[in-house]
Amino acid sequence: MSRLRNYQKKQLIKNLVFLFIFLVIIFYFAFTLGIKLLIDASIFIANLGSRSRDNGSTVKNTSFLGNIDIENIPSATNSAKMLISGSALNFDTIDFYLNDVKVKSVDLNSSGNFSEEIGDLEPGNNEFFAVAKSKKSNEKKKTNKFIVVYKATKPKLEITSPANQSKSYKQNVTVSGRTDKETFITVNGAPVVVDAQGNFQTSVKLSEGENKIEIVARDIADNTETQVVTVTYQKEE
Repeated sequence: MSRLRNYQKKQLIKNLVFLFIFLVIIFYFAFTLGIKLLIDASIFIANLGSRSRDNGSTVKNTSFLGNIDIENIPSATNSAKMLISGSALNFDTIDFYLNDVKVKSVDLNSSGNFSEEIGDLEPGNNEFFAVAKSKKSNEKKKTNKFIVVYKATKPKLEITSPANQSKSYKQNVTVSGRTDKETFITVNGAPVVVDAQGNFQTSVKLSEGENKIEIVARDIADNTETQVVTVTYQKEE
């Protein structure tokens, strides 16, 4: 009888141990899986909200189609004013900036085309750009920056050979002189190479009698300086 009770007691203890271990395992998996599910759910909701925000911003950026083009702007000018023309799409106004200062603002017509005179250029390099704006969507678009050189003075032109009102007994005469850098020279309409120091030289074939040689200097701003040299060609007897 005593042995039976001891056996039943051992079996009961063994069953309780197994039950305890089983409950511990159940609680462990329930806890860890629950935490993991909770984390996964939070990440999913966060990603869903992020995608929703991204999609909303993409729709905003791609739904607006606007553009501005500058079609006519000089690289250099001899006037303190310049004419700017172009077109804009889906914008209402354009602001014009010269040397980082807004100098003009215009409302666009239905065609979107514009042609405006921009003034008060400074001698030397001037930086110009325009900004198109939409009143309804608050969208803006800025053009590239353009450099415009304003130069109002004529280029230097010195003729070193031949002398004016001179006489030549040779049919070919050398025409040479000096001018400014970035200046183009023509002699009787033909272009002549100008070196880095502004020197130039060419040869002109003379006709018998009086010859007028026209030398024209033209700079990048279309300023010109002209000199005419008269040379009389007389054949040697």
